[in-house]
Amino acid sequence: MKRILAMILLGLLLLSGCKTIPNEPMNSYEKIVRSAHNRQGNPVAVNADYLLVYYAADWCPYCVEYAEELKQKYSQYKRMYGDKLEIIFAGHVNDQSDENLLAFLDQGEYPFPYIPFSERESSGVMELLGEHRFYIPGFLLLDREGTILSSSNGATKEEYLRDRPLYELQTLLSIDCAVCTE
Repeated sequence: MKRILAMILLGLLLLSGCKTIPNEPMNSYEKIVRSAHNRQGNPVAVNADYLLVYYAADWCPYCVEYAEELKQKYSQYKRMYGDKLEIIFAGHVNDQSDENLLAFLDQGEYPFPYIPFSERESSGVMELLGEHRFYIPGFLLLDREGTILSSSNGATKEEYLRDRPLYELQTLLSIDCAVCTE
């Protein structure tokens, strides 16, 4: 009996000396790429240097009008830069279900992944977009560290520039390409 009690005490002492290594919190980039899915609802592996988070809605005439231009830009960027970038569709704060998100993706026949409605909160994507006053369509440009490098929105409506993050991305990728050829 004394031997069993001694073993239990020894086990407790050993366990009390163990330290757990805390998990590092995920940054915005990691949360978003873990939330990316294809139209069939399956997770998509994203391993890009830069993310363009695209926000828009199927009821927005400017978003619908922009569809062909965005698909062409996406194809061009993928040809030029490959897996260095990915666009992930976030939808709009007023979306209430995956049906809203998928309706938009299907309407524009977009080839990129999206964040399902059920993953919005855990991805933190709507908080990244800022207050619920953002103008659409628009983008956020993030790097692997989760830093927002550029946004379509400004502090006022007059400062909104839809393609600002695309210009910033082109500049960054041009610099990356210039450096890698040396």
